[in-house]
Amino acid sequence: MTSTLLTRGTVLVDEALQESATEAVEAAADEKIVRLTLTTSTGREVSLAPAVVDLVAHVLQRVAQGGELTMHTVPEILTTSAAADFLGVSRPTLMKLIRNGELEPIMVGTHHRLRLEDVAALRAEREKARRMAVAELLELEDD
Repeated sequence: MTSTLLTRGTVLVDEALQESATEAVEAAADEKIVRLTLTTSTGREVSLAPAVVDLVAHVLQRVAQGGELTMHTVPEILTTSAAADFLGVSRPTLMKLIRNGELEPIMVGTHHRLRLEDVAALRAEREKARRMAVAELLELEDD
């Protein structure tokens, strides 16, 4: 099980590591991973917080599936372009969200900036609405 660390934090996953990830995901089956513990070189055990467990489980799932996984750190204050990318909308659409009061900007001179937590909350809200709409469509199809 090896991976190759390239420049700028890029990690290439080889077939053996992907296979190990697949085995772990299959062993867990449909059960949610709720606890992970790290063992240090001295034998000390460190329990991971639930949010970190979720992150590791998600990464493990993506590695098992193959393809590409990209992770980035995001600053607490976003430009409108970065916020639009984060939401998956165009910048003009983001500006409409600001005008409609769905996002509250921070003004830096004449420029709008947005809090990451506000943008993330809107993203989660929009994703929940999308899931509910799909569920309603599926219900209509069953009728």
